[in-house]
Amino acid sequence: MHMTPSELQVLRRDNSEGKKAMDVESSKAAVMKAESPKKHKRRNICLGVTAAVILFIFLLLLILGLTVFKPKQPTTTVDSTSISDLKVSLDAARLRVDVNLTLDVDLSIKNPNKVSVKYKNSSAFLNYRGQVVGEAPIPAGKILADKTQPLNVTVTIMADRLLSDSQLFSDFMAGAIPFNTLTKISGKASIFNLFNVHITSTSTCDLLVFVSNRTIGDQKCKYKTKL
Repeated sequence: MHMTPSELQVLRRDNSEGKKAMDVESSKAAVMKAESPKKHKRRNICLGVTAAVILFIFLLLLILGLTVFKPKQPTTTVDSTSISDLKVSLDAARLRVDVNLTLDVDLSIKNPNKVSVKYKNSSAFLNYRGQVVGEAPIPAGKILADKTQPLNVTVTIMADRLLSDSQLFSDFMAGAIPFNTLTKISGKASIFNLFNVHITSTSTCDLLVFVSNRTIGDQKCKYKTKL
């Protein structure tokens, strides 16, 4: 096919422009190929730095949790026990004693930890020779770090539980009735919202209620804390 000079000139121009476009695309591909390893390397460096920072923070929190914030045992102490109300009636014919007794027990819970301790609803019990004869609730609460929380508990005897105990008459005639108080408080300490340490503090006190002068004597207490 015969082409005129003008048509040949247009064809040469089109070929030239097509070649330039191909050269530009090849250059772009070469640049992208050269930059791809660099981007990959930078991404790996960022991921590595992030992982190292997270690991450092975790190790720091772990070290603090095992040293400065290491869990310590809170202690429950019975500061005093007093008689709020005492009524005793003797049925000599039946060899029976009716006792209505209300005790005020002042407790204190010391939290030596660097974080606060939250404790659940608990109870205080009054026992007579191994039998539970009185109970009082201890509402849930919170003890701040390095603080001592005072608690007052009022325990009243459930008289019907004592009527069937034959030893009560003998103790009454002897002038002193033995009782035991038991307080158990359970809670937990949260360290950095990462570690939860469960704590149980128990106090038991043996005491005598002297009927004649309505006083308490010979009180001996034991304390136990479990992490």
